[in-house]
Amino acid sequence: MKQPLVNRVYKYKNKSRNFFCPLCRTERNVNASPRLTKKNHFQIILCTIVLGSMLYPFFGVESFVVYFALWGGFELAIRSDFKKQVPCNHCGFDATLYKRDVRVARQKVAEFWAQKQTVTPSVSASSAKRT
Repeated sequence: MKQPLVNRVYKYKNKSRNFFCPLCRTERNVNASPRLTKKNHFQIILCTIVLGSMLYPFFGVESFVVYFALWGGFELAIRSDFKKQVPCNHCGFDATLYKRDVRVARQKVAEFWAQKQTVTPSVSASSAKRT
């Protein structure tokens, strides 16, 4: 059985998922969850009460429809935070992108490695320039 490339000696706090990168076998942890929690729903309700009471003199009871706009905003923010944490820092593999489109995911990994090679040239290339 192949061993992971990078073993973590520290533990993540409040991790929601623990997995290995399928491309480079590095242990990965994600702190964010792609779903709204009870705490998030409570925050949405609290914001709805505040905004609804501020807009009540102008729109009446219909001002509490702002709940659905806040729900969408919270959902967007939480899912984008999760999507930001999923790509591997070591190889550039993004599982969410791979699930949608394999060709684009392969292209992104190739771009990641091309960018990494231009930023940090290999040791042999730098030693050849010195001589």
